[in-house]
Amino acid sequence: MPLPVKDSAPVERQLLRDVVYNRLYEGILDGTLEPGETLLDEKLTAWLGVSRTPIREALMKLADIGLVEMAPNRYTRVAPIDLRAIDEAIYTTGLLHEYAARTSVPSLDSAALGRQDKALKEVRKAAKSNSLPALGRALNDFFLEFERNSDNAVLLSLSEGLSPQVLRYIAVWKQPFATDDLPGRVAEILEAAKAHDGTKAGDLVRDLYASSLTQFLADYRRTDDEIDESPVV
Repeated sequence: MPLPVKDSAPVERQLLRDVVYNRLYEGILDGTLEPGETLLDEKLTAWLGVSRTPIREALMKLADIGLVEMAPNRYTRVAPIDLRAIDEAIYTTGLLHEYAARTSVPSLDSAALGRQDKALKEVRKAAKSNSLPALGRALNDFFLEFERNSDNAVLLSLSEGLSPQVLRYIAVWKQPFATDDLPGRVAEILEAAKAHDGTKAGDLVRDLYASSLTQFLADYRRTDDEIDESPVV
């Protein structure tokens, strides 16, 4: 997809690298920047209205989380959709969220539950409008609340690092998590959290992610030999 000529909202001067990073991050996840698309500095500077330095810094940060590929003197591009990476990210993220729910829910405070309640409302809104990028962001906000309240920095860092692949999965597939009532499934998890029942919350998270993995393997993943021959599409 061609880059917009000029962003309608000028980038604020403070925390410029982070603002540029967020713009590019959202552009990749919502499809403005398509998988495999070449990212040219001059076009990005024209789009975002900033100098080359914060753009290169943001691109390197995006490369660190697998959304951008950089080959010196060759290309900088949006990372293609990698089926193996998404497959592994879905499975691993489910395990991390399940563990975080089991350990953090018993002591989850009202502020955290309030943020999850707000995220659930966004899940319902996005699902109703069939806005998959927005749905992915809302789900991410909901589940990462468990990690943020787990007092486990490593767990949070791992989950945040896998988020881009999971968001790509949600944005691409027509029925993520193989359920017709995703908001309802998330609401059940929130009810368990409000009851401070870590065991039930963990079980519900496990069940939700188990179905997504089954769906992905059954409908979209090729055989290991096929993926080894051509791992990226």
